[in-house]
Amino acid sequence: MALFTVEVEGRPILVFSEEDREAAEDLVSSTIGPDLMEFEEEGTPLWDGQGELSVREADAAETARWEAGFASSHRPDDTEAPEEEGYAVFLIDVDQPEGEEDEEEEEED
Repeated sequence: MALFTVEVEGRPILVFSEEDREAAEDLVSSTIGPDLMEFEEEGTPLWDGQGELSVREADAAETARWEAGFASSHRPDDTEAPEEEGYAVFLIDVDQPEGEEDEEEEEED
């Protein structure tokens, strides 16, 4: 698996794994791009559906962020090895989806 970075208007947003660049570009155009319109940073969608959306190979720092996120995504007592396919790491802080904030507050009470 190779790691790729999605950029919105030249700004690195997300790192994900995929077999090759062509598959990564297909995934971004079919799934990741539309999903980025659902995520927000400071109340603004990460992608407006019209700005430049590009894919490139992840650089060393982005690869390290992905590897750290992937390593922390499973528990040591998990019997199965985690799968890299489909795992992605945001390179920016995204807003918490509506409803989840309220659920966390209820759990703390």
